[in-house]
Amino acid sequence: MLAIIFTVIFSSFVAYFATQNTGTITLQLSSHSWTGIPIYVTVLASLLAGLLFGWIFQMLNAISSSFAIRGKNKAIRASKDENAELAKKVHQLEIENTKLSTKNADKPHLES
Repeated sequence: MLAIIFTVIFSSFVAYFATQNTGTITLQLSSHSWTGIPIYVTVLASLLAGLLFGWIFQMLNAISSSFAIRGKNKAIRASKDENAELAKKVHQLEIENTKLSTKNADKPHLES
């Protein structure tokens, strides 16, 4: 809904701008020449070209960020796996320590 409201507002500004700038210009690009182009068409074409380039750069940045995040997620997953493995090892050592403690508790101590 918000996008529709912004679209209507932006379209109203474009329509107002187009009615105020009805003059024509000649556009030359190298050896090509276009005559009778309204000013508002060149301004809007420039705006759309800028939006397109901005969108392309934003998409490249988003793709780059997703690759970086994927790499970080792999590193986090590897750390979690290592943490789980170390926790298992600690648990096994605690069991072994308990067994050794009970063995030593059953033996009589020699006192001098």
